[in-house]
Amino acid sequence: MEHLMNLDLTFIPGEFLESSIFGGIFLLSIFFFSFILALIAFVILKQLANRLSSANSNSVLSEILHSIRKSVFVLILLIGLSFSFLIVGNFESQLSQIVYDFSDLLKTVLLLMSIILISHSFVKVIGVFLKWYLENIAEKTETTLDDQLIRPLMRLTPVVIYSIGLLVLLESLGISISPLLAGLGIAGLAVALAVQPSLTNFLAGTYVMTESQLKIGDYIELSDGTAGFVIEIGWRSTKLRSILNNLLIVPNSTISNSVILNYYSPSPALNVRVTCGVSYDSDLEQVERVTLEECKRVQSESLSAIKDQDPRFGFDSFDDSNISFWVFMQATDRIGSFTLTSEIIKAIHARFLLEGITINYPVRTLQFPEDIKGDFFKSQT
Repeated sequence: MEHLMNLDLTFIPGEFLESSIFGGIFLLSIFFFSFILALIAFVILKQLANRLSSANSNSVLSEILHSIRKSVFVLILLIGLSFSFLIVGNFESQLSQIVYDFSDLLKTVLLLMSIILISHSFVKVIGVFLKWYLENIAEKTETTLDDQLIRPLMRLTPVVIYSIGLLVLLESLGISISPLLAGLGIAGLAVALAVQPSLTNFLAGTYVMTESQLKIGDYIELSDGTAGFVIEIGWRSTKLRSILNNLLIVPNSTISNSVILNYYSPSPALNVRVTCGVSYDSDLEQVERVTLEECKRVQSESLSAIKDQDPRFGFDSFDDSNISFWVFMQATDRIGSFTLTSEIIKAIHARFLLEGITINYPVRTLQFPEDIKGDFFKSQT
């Protein structure tokens, strides 16, 4: 009689080895022992997970133990069945012959179930870890890369692990996977060419996220004039909200190839420059003094002004009608710059009216030679 494997069973009396009843009892005994062992392992893992969860010392380990305890239970049963069939297959009874005749089928079934269980356990463990990281770590990091990356990974991981398990199973069954891998490579190349625009945006989105130069809430302006607040950074596109409260969807490839002006980097504070001019008859020392006084007053009262940056003043040029000057102040952010500019203009205008400082309308002074000037006035009289 052929055996599954040559094992030394001399410690078992020969009449037992030839008895199908004894073989059946031995098979059931090993299975029962495996069941008890699997049940003990299940209870131990459950109790350990509950203890870790109640102690709150390592919640991720507790979740992992909870997720794999059923797989461990079934895997121990499968090991027990394999061991029992291996031993009974070396008996001399009719039962051992039946086990030998169906050995290939039994090996295939046990191998299939083992690969499925191991793959399922890996999926559970990695899924629990990614979920724990997303809920406990990702929210505390400054970058949004992990928030954007974890969710696709949670959907992609089961596909990858089960695919690897399937390839391992086919290889174990003697089926060559080389043609399959070659076919998948050609199919992948064809798909990559078909979805090239989407793939370009995806890679550009990866670049935008890893660079961490853009954050939710930043106000940016692209080189083509597109501008708005960043409200979402996705794998294919970035969504902006314009000043007019419109939604702008910009492909990530456009963003990665554009010069970007980020008004919120390195800080949201924004310099405000207000220009004005006074007549040539004005006392420039007085103009500088009253302008700075009004700017400091606006700075102390306005919610849109940075308090620790003093206003700056300077005369700029001799223009046709006025001597021009500028004022620099710092606003809290992009929106605050509009409010602060308006407050500065109103304050300077009101103070100039009070002080009698003239802001001329555009005028032009004509100068004539004395002889021409005399002839002109004579002709008028």
